[in-house]
Amino acid sequence: MASWKRRAGVLLTVLGIVGCSSGDATTPTAPIAATVSLVGPDWSLTTLGGKSVLDGTKLTAAFSSEDAVSGSAGCNSYFGRARVEAGRLSVGPLGSTMMACGRDGVMEQEMAYLASLQAATSYTVQGDELRLGPSAGEVTLVFASR
Repeated sequence: MASWKRRAGVLLTVLGIVGCSSGDATTPTAPIAATVSLVGPDWSLTTLGGKSVLDGTKLTAAFSSEDAVSGSAGCNSYFGRARVEAGRLSVGPLGSTMMACGRDGVMEQEMAYLASLQAATSYTVQGDELRLGPSAGEVTLVFASR
């Protein structure tokens, strides 16, 4: 009686191994798409809405593994929630310091940056470049790793 149980166990093990094999070893398998992490580098904004950032301003983003983002918006520091889930990005709400910068265009650029960052739901990372936008086909923020 124990003999047939042992044979059945061996048979099931062999069938399990054969069933899990990929078949012909010469047949390539499709690569699994990996989601690239935003966590790691500090990102420096290069373009906002297709335009270069104002000279003398530095806009940055640092994504953490605790579902957070922080950085400089050009004048003020900002912080808030940023979560990547199933390949989609969710940012906000964001808070910031409240300094006023007198130089022309800096506050307008800052407001546009923070609004675009909170509206971002799509991202791609290619080499040292991060692209964010409200949809997969629309890019509003382009960063370079620094």
